Parts: sequence; structure tokens; C-alpha cells
Amino acid sequence: MEDCYAALVDVAGRAAELGADPDRIAVAGDSAGGNLAAVMCLLARDRSGPEIAFQGLIYPATDMTLSSQSLEDNAEAPVITTREARKMRDTYLGGQDPANPLVSPLKAATHEGLPPALIQVAEHDPIRDDGLRYGEALRAAGVPVRTTTYVGMPHGYMSFPNVCRSATQALAELCSELSTALVRPRVTD
Repeated sequence: MEDCYAALVDVAGRAAELGADPDRIAVAGDSAGGNLAAVMCLLARDRSGPEIAFQGLIYPATDMTLSSQSLEDNAEAPVITTREARKMRDTYLGGQDPANPLVSPLKAATHEGLPPALIQVAEHDPIRDDGLRYGEALRAAGVPVRTTTYVGMPHGYMSFPNVCRSATQALAELCSELSTALVRPRVTD
């Protein structure tokens, strides 16, 4: 997490050198990467920067307490089972408190002041409800959020565009939302 934040600060500090707009930075990630992207938004808000304009969260893990109903509903889902999700969580936490907002962004005291979000989830995913619940928390805090459930899809479907029929659509949705958040309108004289 701290490595991700250090990279975020570095990229933001070198935005002009990299040909990017320092006022339009986004974070995005899938699964555990979605967790880290959401945590970067909390850290950036709480540490006064860098400013993040958008967060793209693809089937994110946002509640390491593993209290989402979808863990039971999709316990034996393809790609990742609930048992495997628990093992990955335990390995990642290494005994840390799973309710700590820096590993469970859903558990943050407030979600106010976070950047607009796109949250994409998969119907047949043990952590599907993590994303849906996080979207509800953001919405309740006044954060603009769009959530999309990709019907019939398992966790990780974006990694299989030739197999999972919704991967291309989900990628197009993410690219569209990123473009809206990051591309400045052209000014004509």
C-alpha cells in the first residue's frame, strides 16, 4: 500500500515530464488492484494529495472482513472460490486487522471527498457485493458513482476477452469513463 502511494506521489510530481495533466490523475485496478486503487483515494484525500480525478474499480475487494453475502452465494464460483478468497486475504493481511480501512476501504469512517468512481462487478463472483456495497457507501457520501454488474461473468472476466463476452464491453465502459474524467475539452477560438 505504501509502495503504491509512493508511486502515485512520484507520478503526480512528474506528470508534466510524463506528458500528463497533473490535475487529471486517475487510479484503476482489478480485484486486489481495485482494493489498492480505492485505498489510494483514501490516502490521497487524508494526506492532502495528490488530487485524484477518477477511480476505476474492477471487481474490487473492499471488505477484508469478508462479510459480503456474495461470498456465500458464489462460494464455489469459477476462477476464485470463497475458500481461495479467504486464503488470499489471510496471506495479504499477515495477521493485520481486516477491518482497518487501509485494507478494507469500505470500513472508512467517511467516504466524503473521494473522487468519482466506476465500479464494475461480476455476477458470479464471491466478492461481487464488496463492489456493490462500496458503490452504495460512495453514493451515500455524495460521491458520483456508476456501478455495473456484468451478468453471467466470473471474477477476473476482464482478463479473458476472447472467452468472456462482456470483457470488451466492460473495457469500453472503463475507457469511456476515464476519457470523460481525464480529457479536457478542446478550446477553439
